[in-house]
Amino acid sequence: MKLDLLLFILSRKLRAASRGNDATRALLRGRTTSVRIRTADNKAGRLFVFSDGAVFSKSGASGDADVTMTWKNAATAFRAMKSGDASVMARALEVGDLQLDGDMEAAQWFRSLTQSMNGAPERPGSDETVAVLGLGKMGSGLAHNIQRAGFDLVVYNRTASKAQPFVDAGGRLTETPRDAAAEASIIVTSLMDDTSVRDIVTSPEGILAGMKPGTIHMCATTISPELAQEMAELHHEKGCHFVSAAVVGRPDSAEAGKLISLLSGDDTAVARCMPVCESYSATTMRLGERAGLANYAKLSVNYFAVSSMELMGQIYAYGDAVGIDRAFYGRLFESSYANPTLKMYAAKIRDRDFSENVGFELTAGLKDVKLMNDASAATSGSLDFAPIIIEKMQKAIARGWDHRDWCAFTELSRPSKG
Repeated sequence: MKLDLLLFILSRKLRAASRGNDATRALLRGRTTSVRIRTADNKAGRLFVFSDGAVFSKSGASGDADVTMTWKNAATAFRAMKSGDASVMARALEVGDLQLDGDMEAAQWFRSLTQSMNGAPERPGSDETVAVLGLGKMGSGLAHNIQRAGFDLVVYNRTASKAQPFVDAGGRLTETPRDAAAEASIIVTSLMDDTSVRDIVTSPEGILAGMKPGTIHMCATTISPELAQEMAELHHEKGCHFVSAAVVGRPDSAEAGKLISLLSGDDTAVARCMPVCESYSATTMRLGERAGLANYAKLSVNYFAVSSMELMGQIYAYGDAVGIDRAFYGRLFESSYANPTLKMYAAKIRDRDFSENVGFELTAGLKDVKLMNDASAATSGSLDFAPIIIEKMQKAIARGWDHRDWCAFTELSRPSKG
């Protein structure tokens, strides 16, 4: 059938690119990953195996893989894969034409691999001027990719020296958030918390004071769903739009353009934001028009991560007490958690390594877990680990660990003598 033939041709092209395409070879180097593509009825499918530069493939719709990409039917898969549209996977996930089971990062990597065979995709020209406010660890990565994608870039940061690399590359630095908003058609904020977002929006020299009607504020900060709704109403009164654009990933993912973006807000505004999001994201997901939906989703994703940390910390403490080598649990967690980020946290907790490669500090983590707890209290009341984690994080901060990685609180599961 057509899909099986298309998958076979794809395997041949990947093998050829692994030998003659520098971009493809760079992605394959040191990588061991398996990807299965199949239809929901299991009538068509193929397994792709990548091992340190080599590409192997065989037909078949069943069996284990790091990630399985299941298409609703062969016709849908054929049209999507033939289109060459970089955003086709995200749209298929949104409407239910595609289901991913396994390692999401592996699926993102595979998409990048297939795109690499034809070189970097050309981005359509855009009349949007994008302002990025907040050039910290995450914001600088967003701004770098937005600028690299060819958007006209305006930046603002309280510490102006952090903006210099973007100015050197052709961007413009403004003195106030109001000035940045006045120059932009899309404003991206990457800040710390509810207070910093509210201040930068509502102060006399803030965003709202400079926004023109039709301008979009795309908030990439992890904020409460309640603030998102408040912001949506304030922007609507001004004739502007507020889009929640929560991101999942650490600063290295932001710099590499491999974040997951969760979007909610007015459909037309979200559609305008998509090219900006795609410049720094491997995957973008639309969650609906209600402003706070993306924030609820982000909190649930972070709750899964932080609860996994707490569980790993408890188990390591148990193993330490009874004399089980940490390497045993290290192997257990690495095999149990496919996501590279969770594997990274498992290694940090195993090695008690909380001061190196700190992408997300404990103080920021505490802010997020408090938001999770508040969201739970206002809705399901089901996030039972949150109060436990909050208490441990507060104790860890009291010990002076506030600038350590946010998984450092797991050390408090160990006996105090340790």
